[in-house]
Amino acid sequence: MCKLIMIIGIISMICRSESATIVTLDYDPQKCLTSPSQDIKLEKTNLEEAQKTITLLKSTLKPFLPAAGLAAPQIGINQNIFIFSWDRSEAQQIAVINPSFEAISEEKDTSWEGCFSLILGDGPYKIVNIARYKKIKVKYINEFGQPITQILEGFAARVFQHEYDHLKGIVTIHHQEAEIKTFESKEEAFSFMDQVKESEAINYIRPVDVL
Repeated sequence: MCKLIMIIGIISMICRSESATIVTLDYDPQKCLTSPSQDIKLEKTNLEEAQKTITLLKSTLKPFLPAAGLAAPQIGINQNIFIFSWDRSEAQQIAVINPSFEAISEEKDTSWEGCFSLILGDGPYKIVNIARYKKIKVKYINEFGQPITQILEGFAARVFQHEYDHLKGIVTIHHQEAEIKTFESKEEAFSFMDQVKESEAINYIRPVDVL
């Protein structure tokens, strides 16, 4: 099981609003990317711990904006927490604690997905073409401890499923049916994803709250 990495240093970084290092698949000694994470019990002290993790996730992702999201295991923390944005903007970032989801239908679409844990390492640099459910119903706790139920469609549904995979110890290349494209440099991989972002903008659909 993935352990908290250098917990004192992480708390110190949070207090100073610094960022963490993103864990990559080619160097993951604690097996954070391939180990299931744990739910957060929502007593006050644990919610405060989750809020600190969310702050660290946001500051770590900020230099890479516009970006889809980041999960706690990607910064060495085995908590069921991630952040995501349905249009890749910082303004629309949503913090997610203890998530679950169900497909509304079996309909899927296929698109290329980048992952910082595959691109920021020492290579090979991989992008994955993968099928995801097009429309899902999600449940989670937000950063204020409130239960949320939403319908996600298009890109929002895709990125939620991507980040949810991280909490289960799954990286995109672990999907056997996925098509993998390999690049010689991370710059080429990021350039390819820039083109994907342009084509995906049509699928930016705001989440719908379910009351």
